[in-house]
Amino acid sequence: SMKPWQKYLMIAMVTLLLLYLIGQIVRPRAYGIPITNVVYRLKRHWWKTYDTRELSQIDSVVIHHSLTTSGTSQAYAKYHVEENGWPGIGYHYVIGKEGSIEQTQLLKTVSNHTSGENTRSVGICLTGNYDIQQPPEAQIDATVKLIRYLQDRLGRQLRITGHNEHSSKSCPGSNLDVNEIENRVRKIAA
Repeated sequence: SMKPWQKYLMIAMVTLLLLYLIGQIVRPRAYGIPITNVVYRLKRHWWKTYDTRELSQIDSVVIHHSLTTSGTSQAYAKYHVEENGWPGIGYHYVIGKEGSIEQTQLLKTVSNHTSGENTRSVGICLTGNYDIQQPPEAQIDATVKLIRYLQDRLGRQLRITGHNEHSSKSCPGSNLDVNEIENRVRKIAA
């Protein structure tokens, strides 16, 4: 028969497995794509904090590119804190080239991503330099699904713009078609 410590180890292992499985089931998904919450894993400023907002204040999303040919949310957070002196990463979501979605700020956080638009918008960054690269289809697809998910969650249609519509920057890059993303979100054939 099992020794008492073996029983406790077995119970602990089964419990951890169940917690993991429940976590996978309840994990938010954007039309099938899991959204990984990394909000509390990213570098933050040791004393500065962002303002917060009510979710009812959000009426738009602003699309960015990282301006790097590759990169991670950890790298962007480090840059935003150490180089820009910001309280934390500026984006709410980062979408990888392979179509992964990471939530990098809470939706109620007013983070720095687009001057004049931060209180009302959600910042979505696509990893890549879309002045010189072409965005992969998996990344565009994930962006469309994430915006649809946000609209469902917030209960309203969101305005969809690129960073360059609010500034002189080329962001999200000349090869990234924000109108195509908008048309696909609205389910119009692009």
